[in-house]
Amino acid sequence: MPQVSTRLAISTDKPKIDPVQHRREVRRADPTHSRRSIAQDISTTPTKVVRVSNLPPGTTATDIRHSLGLTDHIATEISAVHFEFDFNLRALHSCRVELFNTTSASEFALHASKKLFAGRKLQAVFVTRKIVPNPTRDKYIGNSLGRVVFLYGYPQHVHKHQVWDYYRSYDLVDTTLPGVQQAPQIGETFLVRRGAFLLHFATEAEARRFVRDVYGSTYISKTEDSGQPKQEYTLKARILQ
Repeated sequence: MPQVSTRLAISTDKPKIDPVQHRREVRRADPTHSRRSIAQDISTTPTKVVRVSNLPPGTTATDIRHSLGLTDHIATEISAVHFEFDFNLRALHSCRVELFNTTSASEFALHASKKLFAGRKLQAVFVTRKIVPNPTRDKYIGNSLGRVVFLYGYPQHVHKHQVWDYYRSYDLVDTTLPGVQQAPQIGETFLVRRGAFLLHFATEAEARRFVRDVYGSTYISKTEDSGQPKQEYTLKARILQ
């Protein structure tokens, strides 16, 4: 009688991997992709740094100093305001307020906590770090917060040199950051597509003037085939602050 093998057949084929699901799992395992990881240094005792969260979009350092109803004494005790972004340059609507001493920081935290500002109830906690390390922010914004504009809406073929030429009448500057650079291709955010740029201006006032002038304007693409209708693109611009 012929022998019949009782061994189970084992497939050597590798399981198929869903690339979208794989990227999601990688991001979950990577702490740099966590929007919450930026607030994991909360202190139970007073420090000189207070993290204020749930800020309305567009909040500036001037708002923190002068629009929260602080006394003049506390406002002058603020040495720096650092707004926070995640690792895809999305605003977290929070900032770290650095004060000269823990006494002033305690008064600021007491005043800012549960404060209603532009219809939002603020949260204020003590944290141990002045700034959370963020290589993306350092590379593309640096110390130019309020002077970098995210410009998008162009067709994919538009190059940064063209953008510089289009807006040569504005005070764009090359310092530690390029005057015009392609938006970084990172993450599944508004920055992934081509036709998006970061513009670095000399002053915050110039950045605001640019946004007022350009936001909602129309770019008309030129086509080599005159028989084809020209395509219109609506441009949008926002200050990273």
